[in-house]
Amino acid sequence: MAWDITLDFEYVVTKKPPPRICFGTGLEREVLPTQGPCLSPFMRRIAKEIHPNLGPGTYEENRDAFYDVTHKIYSKLYYGARAPRWKTKHEYQPPPREIPPKEPVPQNCAPFNSTSKRKTMSKPFEYPASCDYYPVYRKRQMKFAYSFSGKKLLKCAVEIKCVPYNLDVCAVCSCSCSLQGDYWQYENRIFLCRKHYARLFKHCLSKFQGVKLAEFKPIRDCFFAHAHNSCKAALKIMTSEDIQKKLRKEAYLDLYFPQRRYCNN
Repeated sequence: MAWDITLDFEYVVTKKPPPRICFGTGLEREVLPTQGPCLSPFMRRIAKEIHPNLGPGTYEENRDAFYDVTHKIYSKLYYGARAPRWKTKHEYQPPPREIPPKEPVPQNCAPFNSTSKRKTMSKPFEYPASCDYYPVYRKRQMKFAYSFSGKKLLKCAVEIKCVPYNLDVCAVCSCSCSLQGDYWQYENRIFLCRKHYARLFKHCLSKFQGVKLAEFKPIRDCFFAHAHNSCKAALKIMTSEDIQKKLRKEAYLDLYFPQRRYCNN
């Protein structure tokens, strides 16, 4: 059997177009609406608000930090409890309200509204109490000698002279000043023993003499801590810690019981 081949025939399968009506209506049906009139009151309460995906390069002038709070408030004021979520506060502007006038504040006839005399438990005294004094107290501190990038040195209350032998003689009685302990010197050329210094200072007759005696400074030799044996080399009799304790104790006591005197005549 011979087959007839026709080249002009063209067989095409076409699909039928879907009907326009679906579910009995021609409107678009949104299955899960997030906004609009299709929301029920329950859906409005449960559905979340849609926030746009904002990037770091975008900025909205109408949106601030309190947008979520004010958006709900203004929408409820305008539409009631079933307010749709697509209304914003910029679409609703509440009418201006007049500020009520301030009411005058009633004033009392007297402080605390009482004209009776106050009765105190204690009577005022002529002299102030101990808590009313304001003493100007200055803390007493020992004096130190400071140097740049160096150690601080304690300023001793009594100047110490380190010599192999002491030849200082009193200018009044010509006795050895070191026999009585600490003595007094002026510019390292005039020396007075303790006995005559106290006597001259007590019976000074003129202001000039008292001022000159006040310029004398106490001094002592180093024989309490060193043994020179008539040479410049010094052999320590006391330890360095004992010497430091002694000097610190003298400097502290000199703050409250100074040896130097001043003439007030």
